[in-house]
Amino acid sequence: MLGGVAFNNVGELQTVNRVEFFRPSDETWHVAAPLPLPLNHLNVAGVDNKLYLLGALSGGLNWTVENVASVYHPTNDSWTSIAPMPNGTARGSSAVGVYDQKIYLAGGMTFLDLADHGRQDSVTTVSAYNIDTDTWDTDFPPLPQPRQHVGGAVVDGTFYVLGGRENSIAEYHNTLYALDLSSPSSGWRTLAPMPTARGGLMCAAQRYEIFCFGGEGNPESPAGVFNETEVYDTRTDSWRQLPAMDVPRHAADAVSVEGELWVPGGGLLEGAGPTGWFDSYKPAGSIKV
Repeated sequence: MLGGVAFNNVGELQTVNRVEFFRPSDETWHVAAPLPLPLNHLNVAGVDNKLYLLGALSGGLNWTVENVASVYHPTNDSWTSIAPMPNGTARGSSAVGVYDQKIYLAGGMTFLDLADHGRQDSVTTVSAYNIDTDTWDTDFPPLPQPRQHVGGAVVDGTFYVLGGRENSIAEYHNTLYALDLSSPSSGWRTLAPMPTARGGLMCAAQRYEIFCFGGEGNPESPAGVFNETEVYDTRTDSWRQLPAMDVPRHAADAVSVEGELWVPGGGLLEGAGPTGWFDSYKPAGSIKV
């Protein structure tokens, strides 16, 4: 768990630099070296036993973009700066995917002003960071529509961008876009839409499927949060519904670990409600990997 927002001792929402990690062997949480600065809406990917931080937001009630790029080394519990994002591409809350030693970012946002009725933006920018050369590539077709608070995953060399929202919590979508990373110039394809439109959802790939949990923007819930669990089959371009989450949440992370999908933390209320709840989902027929 990296950064995010939490309530301080007087009940004020603040951005934090805290980093925590979970050790499966003894099911315990531990504190790691803090982020370079307090951050929220981070773009993060794990590659080769390291964590890469590529853009985020920061601030009090007015969150603005930070062009922060850094890698965490677990062997010595430290952060090292890497090449910053090219001018005009810094953003947080992007879809993130990893393929062939590159970390891909699609969409995102550059500000969110809680003091001004949640005013925010959304972008179509697509870029990639090359881990081997410490360089950036921005020569990609933009997303068909602006997206942020969006799901992302790579399966068999295709980058999928799922759901998300545009310029407010109320502008959430069920779109599914896909980009063939072996031939990005061919452009984005529009695939079968999600059954439940939502932003702030948590998505993770396992084998040939992409699992999507929760999210925010639910007009039928007093909390404004979804408990839907839906899975996309990349082979058949189709969706199916799975058992709902026990605790509806948004703005957490989902990760595939040895045949299970883990979802730690998140928010219980639309736009807020930080929680330490941690659960997992084991798909039927899953195998330990």
